[in-house]
Amino acid sequence: MSALLSRRTALLAAGTVPLLASCSGGTTRTAGNPAYATLDQSDAVARGPVGADLPETPTLRRIRGQGVLRQSGSVTTPGFGMMNPATGKITGFDIGIAQLLAKYLLGTPEVDTITGGADTREAILQNRSVDVAVCTYTISKSRARLVSFAGPYYVARSGVVVGADGPQITAVRDLAGKDVAVQPGAAQEALRKACPQARAVVFEESSQCAAAVRQGRVQAWSANTAILLGKAAVDARLRMTPATYGSSPFGIGLPKDDPAFKQIVVEFLRRIAADGSWRRLWEQTVGPLVSGPAPEPPAPGSVPGS
Repeated sequence: MSALLSRRTALLAAGTVPLLASCSGGTTRTAGNPAYATLDQSDAVARGPVGADLPETPTLRRIRGQGVLRQSGSVTTPGFGMMNPATGKITGFDIGIAQLLAKYLLGTPEVDTITGGADTREAILQNRSVDVAVCTYTISKSRARLVSFAGPYYVARSGVVVGADGPQITAVRDLAGKDVAVQPGAAQEALRKACPQARAVVFEESSQCAAAVRQGRVQAWSANTAILLGKAAVDARLRMTPATYGSSPFGIGLPKDDPAFKQIVVEFLRRIAADGSWRRLWEQTVGPLVSGPAPEPPAPGSVPGS
């Protein structure tokens, strides 16, 4: 397993990159926007809450013994988890959620991020290589049999990207008979249900899906709109289509054997929604890059599997 993983440490991240148009009701701005390299979520994290009188659980005891929250995350997903080349820090909405959670549990936002493919998340939660997973991790019934989810903390949809000169796709049915890149798990399942006639071509990483579209090895790529809009916003060789379908509720993945810790994380999500931390984080990451107001955070436990 360790050969598949790389480790990076993030304390207070700065900046993020473009994403999320249809999810928030606005439109994505271009990568040329000066905010692309200068966004900074550290204020939202610094103003986030610290949990008081939290119940003792095995997971919380281990995290406090480590002095850091170990999370499965991304460093290649614009807007949610991306390594900022100017600062060397991981930036985005997901890493901000992880930092807020670390601060809530530890008093300081110390996060150690482990990266890996979508098909490794359940395994590394089960074997305790990480404490949580915050990485555009879609809640599903099949995954919930293996791990627990606190959330959702954001709800995206499934979308479709093609090459700049790729086919015209206006609805998911237009993918019938086409080779479509997907990552294993939720994206693959969503495409199969929405368009069984599409030919799914499975890649472990989102960067591999994007490369397959650019190189013409597939005709389209389907994933949640949080991933796709960010990638398309920073790569002129990719074009976001208007086709959306289904729902992709993002949850915080947790080991399944500590239900008391799940309740702590659920209460954390309620707290950051109520005290404005969630909205501040959105406004300091996604907000400057899309038009329209911040969406309302979803209620924890509001989707099957959460």
